[in-house]
Amino acid sequence: MTRDRAILHLRVPGVSFEVYGQLFSVLADVSPVVQALPPDGALMDVTGALGYFDRTPAGLADLLQTRLLARYGLTTAIGAGPNRMLATMAAETCTPGEVHALDPDPAAIQAFLRAQPVEALPGVGPVLARSLRRYGITYVADLADLPLATLQRVAGASTGRLLHQRAHGTDPRTVAPAGPPASIAATRRFEHDVLDPDQVRQALLALAGDLGARLRTGARSARTVELQVTYADRSTTTRSRTLREPTAHTPVLQDSLYALFGVLGLQRARIRAVTARVGALVAAERAFVQLTLDATTEDRRVLEPVIDRAARRWGSGTVHPAALTRAKTRPAVLARHRAAP
Repeated sequence: MTRDRAILHLRVPGVSFEVYGQLFSVLADVSPVVQALPPDGALMDVTGALGYFDRTPAGLADLLQTRLLARYGLTTAIGAGPNRMLATMAAETCTPGEVHALDPDPAAIQAFLRAQPVEALPGVGPVLARSLRRYGITYVADLADLPLATLQRVAGASTGRLLHQRAHGTDPRTVAPAGPPASIAATRRFEHDVLDPDQVRQALLALAGDLGARLRTGARSARTVELQVTYADRSTTTRSRTLREPTAHTPVLQDSLYALFGVLGLQRARIRAVTARVGALVAAERAFVQLTLDATTEDRRVLEPVIDRAARRWGSGTVHPAALTRAKTRPAVLARHRAAP
């Protein structure tokens, strides 16, 4: 088990897209080794900062929380551990405003790790978790106690070897310095886990409208569209597509998100959140628009600047699709972010 490093995993739920990119100037004041985890997270290797600031990992986490609260009014959840995996698992046990720094003693780390459900390990999604449970493997302790050969027979050679390492607290991955990518994204977190695909599509409709408006306001067009679905167990699935031409047209973004969601074929999945992201941004004047013979499409393009002006004057969502009005609870974009270009 790696003990000579100190890794922090920060989560800033609900951070706006404007502020998310600005957070990294605060983080860089503590450590230059910072990796963005959009839409609301970051990893930091603070090994070298411990001596400079004369603080423990928990002390550095407290310092970061104080600075982010003072500058942006944000409360953060921070996990600290000797590697990426353990720091992330510690962060998942925190609520905003809390710090969970794992005791570096190997026995303490093993006690924490063994008590976690198998789903808490990175890479263990719903399908693999169900497969492991059929063999009575429910907690990380069950994985750790299995001989490697037995685990490989259950999960496959490479997956079994990886699970065996992680069940014993080993994670060789490093923090790769990387700022937020040049993209714009928005997240809809449901109040309760959602099973109804229609509710998800209503959320995607709201996200498409939000992203389209922000692209047009920033005089940008996007070439790629990405959808990330977060499930009740916090695992995620991500799908993306490249558009034939850069666009800021809301119906194109909407159709792309609907198509990406349809490809997943989710029937009874419990969905906790959906994130829509547009990338490969270009200046609007550099993007060409292919004219169509469809009157509805052209009418919508003419209408969009009018909707944008109404939003700037009276607030976002002043004019919105009738489908959202008919919904019992109109989906609201609860977390929005744009990474710095």
